[in-house]
Amino acid sequence: MLASLLAMALMSMSAKAQEVTIDLLPGWTWISYPNAVVMDIASALDDFVPMEGDFIKSQFGFSEYRNGQWSGSLQQFTPGVGYKYYSNRTELVSFVFGTPPAPVGSLSVTTSEPTDITETTVSCGGSAVSNDSTVILMKGVCWATHPQPTTDDSYMVNESGPGDFTSEITGLTPNTVYYVRAFATSVKGTVYGEVMSFTTLEDVGSFGAINGKFTINEAGDQVYFSKGNLQYIGSASTPYWKFAENQWDCLGTTTGQNSSDQNVDRDLFGWGTSGWNCGNSCYHPWDTFNSTGASYGPAGSNNLTGTYANADWGVYNPISNGGDQSNQWRTPTKNEWGYVFNTRTTDSGIRYAKATVNDVNGVILLPDDWDTVYYALNDTNTNETSFSSNTITAVEWNTLEQHGAVFLPATGYRFGTSVKNVGSHGYYWSSSFVNSNYAYGVYLLEPNFNPQDCSNRTYGRGVRLVHVAE
Repeated sequence: MLASLLAMALMSMSAKAQEVTIDLLPGWTWISYPNAVVMDIASALDDFVPMEGDFIKSQFGFSEYRNGQWSGSLQQFTPGVGYKYYSNRTELVSFVFGTPPAPVGSLSVTTSEPTDITETTVSCGGSAVSNDSTVILMKGVCWATHPQPTTDDSYMVNESGPGDFTSEITGLTPNTVYYVRAFATSVKGTVYGEVMSFTTLEDVGSFGAINGKFTINEAGDQVYFSKGNLQYIGSASTPYWKFAENQWDCLGTTTGQNSSDQNVDRDLFGWGTSGWNCGNSCYHPWDTFNSTGASYGPAGSNNLTGTYANADWGVYNPISNGGDQSNQWRTPTKNEWGYVFNTRTTDSGIRYAKATVNDVNGVILLPDDWDTVYYALNDTNTNETSFSSNTITAVEWNTLEQHGAVFLPATGYRFGTSVKNVGSHGYYWSSSFVNSNYAYGVYLLEPNFNPQDCSNRTYGRGVRLVHVAE
């Protein structure tokens, strides 16, 4: 469409300003660029058909002809710069440098800094000014994954006439570097603004994370939380690990996890029971031994980090709906849990709130950039309050979750082969030890809770994993 519009608008452009014949020998030939204006490679070589694997290089970059196009860091000829051309032909061949663009009058175009970047969208625009009587037929932005986007790449026409403009680009690929610049077109040609680059956000949902960032320490490090509590699925023909489908999901006693049978599903685990042999007798997710906690996790004064990092469920195990690779997730430390609940600074001033979500009791954690316009919560940052302070339906929860909210349901806990207090108490492990028998974790209940309590390592608690946020 743009090509036809340009063809109609540029019918008055002049013919070639000059023609210079270049002889290319087999192999490398030194060439100089004769035109007084910048031209992209394809336009400058419009009189020549390259061969697959031909090269052009300068002291600033190179480009290779592959699959019918020039690919590489070198995308244009610049006046005053020398080039070398490598021809894969076995005989001498000549070509004439193409038509330089006609003068475009006194159009001035600037590109604005990209803003509101998401996984697939960005806002960008610029300004187009005519310093004489030249009429601006159209203006907009063009973008590509190479450093010199033109209207031969993806583009968006905004409007005609001079002035500032903003374009909303959609359909981008997550976690990708893009280059964008504004353009304006008159009957004399197209003028481009400066090139800006941006990187789309990572699609955190693709590896099982909730798209909300949480600062976890004074250094400002941030993490994403997993989309649900960790579950060991033992009833399948091949046991595997996964995140719960919903943040409020708790298995309770319905699957038989109050037993030592390895072939049942469970989401309450003794400390350090990733399945990696850490040297103690109890390291499997189905271990329910009820005596001294010293048999669970690394012996003595050792956290689930460093030499014993594999005792952490998220480090050792691939999570099927969490990227399906080991060493992608980990359990928060005691200090990180405390920082998330009690210390971090957020845009809204809110860190947490007790709630009932889809009829399940628990605590909501709000991300650093939470805005109160998303959803109004009661009794925020208040320990001594009830779960019923906020009653949220599954439909309402979709709004909170889309903006990065995390829900920790009241999991209950396993004591030996008994599962207790499901729905009234929540218990979550940290990766930090207390001593040879105890480890730290989060304890949720009414009317108060402790994000840094401790319990015997033999107790079965919930596990909520985090992923580093880039």
